[in-house]
Amino acid sequence: MKPKQSHFFVFCLLLLSLPSRADVKVTQLEDRIRVELDSKLFTEWRYQEWLAPYFYPVVGPNGENITRNYPMVDGVKHESQDHPHHRSLRFAHSDVNGLNFWYWRPGRERELSTASIELEKIKSVRSGKTGEFVAWCRWLDGDKLVLRERMHIVITPLENRQVLMDYDVELHPAAAPVTFGDMKDGGLYVRVAGTMKSAAGRKQGGGKLKGTILNSLGDRDEATWGKRAKWVDFYGPDASGKTVGIAMFDHPSNLRFPTHWHSRTYGLLTANRFGTDHFNPLLQKPKGTSCRPHGDQCPACNSRGGDYTLRPGKVLKLKHRIYFHHGDSKTAEVKEKYIDYVKGHVSARKEP
Repeated sequence: MKPKQSHFFVFCLLLLSLPSRADVKVTQLEDRIRVELDSKLFTEWRYQEWLAPYFYPVVGPNGENITRNYPMVDGVKHESQDHPHHRSLRFAHSDVNGLNFWYWRPGRERELSTASIELEKIKSVRSGKTGEFVAWCRWLDGDKLVLRERMHIVITPLENRQVLMDYDVELHPAAAPVTFGDMKDGGLYVRVAGTMKSAAGRKQGGGKLKGTILNSLGDRDEATWGKRAKWVDFYGPDASGKTVGIAMFDHPSNLRFPTHWHSRTYGLLTANRFGTDHFNPLLQKPKGTSCRPHGDQCPACNSRGGDYTLRPGKVLKLKHRIYFHHGDSKTAEVKEKYIDYVKGHVSARKEP
């Protein structure tokens, strides 16, 4: 074999030895959209079984679900049964013209709230080397339309079953202005698997666990709460014991970039650009008081400093990327992946 032929042969062998990226299949079913990577479930967007759509499960790179199962499934080891409205992964806000689209009391949903988020239509679904879908949802006050939400989801598989999810939303007011109140509970959120938590809740005795929250500033765990940062990564062991992470990126074009983060060591990670005063340590509410959606004894509720009003004919566009990865932030090169995101790498595409 000639030298040039030999080099070409070795090059081909190297290409074949590289980890391949999966094909993505996106299927619209009667009550959900199912996303598969090489015929294996990655996630489902469930839009009929609750008062708002959400993604569940989210299968991580080791084949284990890396978002919390509760309340969809009870009794899973290492899971705390708190905050039943934290359903895996979704976008919401707790004060939209005084309506709470974040929280519903289990078993008494309609006693305290007329709010709901319903699918209006699925505009497009596409499978291939990347998968995507576009859906329109209606945020309702009973039968009255408050706003329409256009969500554009793009799934990009990486090596070794790591995944990028671009989660972009457009918010379109109906006939009247829409005010997003200054609240800590709001934005794009994920509730991580119980094994990944950074600390146990009070009911579980508290204490440090094996998970870690890290932001782009270098803050960790409790110190990340309320801070403004370009990205935050929540990593820890999945059910197999191997370390995985869920990193969330804020795009520079977004309102109030970099956003505040409602990040809790018990497993919650939220990019919230409407809760400015509720993250101010000088305006914290007294213990034992509630803000659902307004607390008279809460200084931040009374200041309304972070309120944002969107008028009819205007659109608020928000872009996010979620990186489901192996290892910790350094191993997964979260910082570098964020730089790629800002530069438009990986997901460059035309809008459907």
